[in-house]
Amino acid sequence: MSGGTTAVVRAKPAALADRLDPHHVLAASAATVLLLEAFRGSATVDTAPIWPILQAAVAAAAFALAWRNQQRLRLGPIVAIGLGFHLAWITIHLGLGVQSDSDSVLAYPRAGDGLLSGHYPSSEYPPGAVLLFALDSLLSGGGDADRVSHAFVMVPFQVATVIGVWLLKTRWSPWFAAIVALWPLNAFFWEFKFDAAPTAALVLGVTLGLRRRWAWAGVAFGLGAALKWSPALAAVVLAVWLLGRREPRAAAVHLLSAAVTFVLVNLPFLIGWPGNVLDAYTLQGGREIIGESFYYIPLRLVHAVGPSTRLSHPVGAPDWANTSAIGLQAVVVLAIVLAAYLLKDDIRSGLSLAAIAPAAFLLTNRVFSPQFLVMLLAAWVIAAALLARSAADQLGFSILLFRDHPAERARLPDTRRPLGSLLRAAVSSLVCSERLGLGAQFRERSRSPEPLG
Repeated sequence: MSGGTTAVVRAKPAALADRLDPHHVLAASAATVLLLEAFRGSATVDTAPIWPILQAAVAAAAFALAWRNQQRLRLGPIVAIGLGFHLAWITIHLGLGVQSDSDSVLAYPRAGDGLLSGHYPSSEYPPGAVLLFALDSLLSGGGDADRVSHAFVMVPFQVATVIGVWLLKTRWSPWFAAIVALWPLNAFFWEFKFDAAPTAALVLGVTLGLRRRWAWAGVAFGLGAALKWSPALAAVVLAVWLLGRREPRAAAVHLLSAAVTFVLVNLPFLIGWPGNVLDAYTLQGGREIIGESFYYIPLRLVHAVGPSTRLSHPVGAPDWANTSAIGLQAVVVLAIVLAAYLLKDDIRSGLSLAAIAPAAFLLTNRVFSPQFLVMLLAAWVIAAALLARSAADQLGFSILLFRDHPAERARLPDTRRPLGSLLRAAVSSLVCSERLGLGAQFRERSRSPEPLG
C-alpha cells in the first residue's frame, strides 16, 4: 500500500469522527450507560466491578469524540440530555428496587421529620441541609419515602451546576459542562447524597464572581456554607483576592453578603435550639482520621495504625497524627489564600483558587467520603475551564480526572481497594494545580497579565 493510500485510510476514521454531532454521541452514551445500569441489577454492595468500569469507558469514549467537535456543543441539548439521564437513572433504580445507604433513608428523614414537627433536631448537618431534608419530608410525607423525593429534589441542583459551568463562557467550558452532566461514577451520589446542593452554590458563586457581582457571589457562597460549610472558604479566598487588588470595598461587600446570608439561615434555629445547631460543628470537628482519608496510607506504612476493615470508621490514629492532619489542612488552605493575594492581576486565577479551596479542604480532611467527589469534580472543571491555555491542557486535565474517579465507588461499593485511587486523586490534584494554576500563572501572567473580565 502506497504512502498516499495509507494516509487516506487513516484519515477516514478521523473524518467520520469530525462529522458526528457531539450531542448525538453524548445522548447515545447516556442511553448505553443507563442500559448497563439496568443490567447491573438491584444489588448495592460488593457488585461486580465490570459494570461501573464499562459505564466509565463508554462515557469517556463519548467525551473523547465530543472533544473533537466541542465548538458545536450547545447549552440546551446538554441540559436536556443531562436532565433526561438523571431522571431515567432514578426511574431505573426505583423500578429495580435499588436501596440507598443509610443517609437518605435514616439520617435525612430523621432530621427533616424532626424540623417539620416543630423542633430542630440534633444533627451532624448544618441548618441549610436540615431545611433541605425538611423539603424532602414535606414532598414525600416523611419516612422511607424520603429516599424517592430526595433523589428528585437533587436534580435541579445538578442541572444548575451544569449551567453554571457552561456560563463560565470559556472555550473549554461547554465540554466540561457535559462531563459534569453525564459522568456516571458520580450518579449514585447525585441521587442519594445532598452534595449536589452546596456544589451548585459554589459554581453559582464563581459564575457570579466572574461577572464581578460580588454581593450576589457572596450570597451564593453563604447559601453553600449554610448547606455544607466548606464553600465558605471560597468566599474568604475571593475576598482576599479583592484585597490584593486594593478593592477593600468590594471585598467587604462580598464577605458581608456571605456572612449575612449564612446568619439568616442559621440564626432562627440558633436562637431556639443553640445546642442542637452547634452539634453540626462540634460533632464533625471532633472526628478522627478514618480509613478513607489519605492520611491512613502513610500512617499504615509506618505501622502507626492497624488494618482498617471499615474505612468509614476511625482507625485509632495517635493524637499526634490527628493534630498533624489539622495542621497540614490549615497549611494547604492558607497557601491557597496567599496565592490568591499574590495572583491579583487575573480574575480567573482568583476564582479558580476560590473553587479549589473547598476541594483542598475536603481532600486533606481527616474524614473523607466518596460523595465529596461531587464537589471535587466541579472545582476541578472550574479551574480547568478558566485556566487551560490549550486543548492539550484540557485533555491532560481530563485524563487525570477520569483516572481519579475510582470505578468501585459508583454504588455503595466494597471500600477495601480505593486507597491507591484516593492517593492518586490527591497527588493528581496537586499536579493539576501546578500545571493549570500557580506555576503557570506566576510564569506567564507576570510577563503579560490578561485584562479582567
